[in-house]
Amino acid sequence: MKTKEFIINIYNWFFELPFVANIRFKKNMDDKKYIEYLYKKRFGEYPNLDNPVNFNEKNNWRKLYDRNDLYTDLVDKYTIKKIIEQKLSKDNTFKLLGSWDTIDDIDISKLPTQFVLKVNHAGGVYICYDKNTFNLKKVKKLLRRDLHKNYFIRSREWPYKNVKRKIIAEQYMGENLLDYKNYCFNGKVQYTFVWKNIKNEEGTKPKAFFCGAYNRMWEKIDLELDYPTMDIVIEKPKKYEEMIACSEVMSKDISFVRCDCYVINDFVYVGEMTFFPWGGFMKFKNKKWNNYFGSLEKLENIPRQK
Repeated sequence: MKTKEFIINIYNWFFELPFVANIRFKKNMDDKKYIEYLYKKRFGEYPNLDNPVNFNEKNNWRKLYDRNDLYTDLVDKYTIKKIIEQKLSKDNTFKLLGSWDTIDDIDISKLPTQFVLKVNHAGGVYICYDKNTFNLKKVKKLLRRDLHKNYFIRSREWPYKNVKRKIIAEQYMGENLLDYKNYCFNGKVQYTFVWKNIKNEEGTKPKAFFCGAYNRMWEKIDLELDYPTMDIVIEKPKKYEEMIACSEVMSKDISFVRCDCYVINDFVYVGEMTFFPWGGFMKFKNKKWNNYFGSLEKLENIPRQK
């Protein structure tokens, strides 16, 4: 292992240890105070969480007061599969090949030559291109680290608090995929952010590049993010209307959620759902988009919970 990679792995392992994470992310601080602290750290100003206006403020308001148990099932990459099957069809979710509660339970002997491993509550994937060369021992160490990740403690994303953690195996779907992130406001897709995933030869999470945002007429808007970007025009997907319909079924009766989809071999797949893009701290290069998206997000009809 290269020295730099070794140092990075040790760093990530150390800061994911539960007792370290509890200190680093101030577990015992009041949720509202912690969100205010983190928002100030990210943007240089405090959020208005009493009368939120912009997109990030409203998303953080929902962390505190919009606590629907359904959201936990929707962010869980394991339980959402059943919901997708019920609301859409089994053909709209990546095929589940296996699931395990602990690292030691993982058994790849019953899996096909190619597959994908991931935890059900956090980002990151590990791709097996060939079981004969797959370094399962190394991947188990990475998965063990991922199991310790806690998005609730990190940024108070409430839906993740009660996810029962698992490792899941999914069908391998190919490389360099386009990820269509559909921004759904009150059950309607308003914009689609397109990301291109570039294959990582090591089989870890692909490198993602932002390729622009498109309105419902598939016109590229001038929205830019503080993130590596490809300045290219993406063709309207062949199954666009079906993708929109799937996203709107999945987001029905929800004030805001992002429904991430893939179109592969003329099939629409719902990958996951996200209630707080970028953990609730999305960095728009132009604040007008933060304010505009905030105007689209309606909080008036949300029963205030805590």
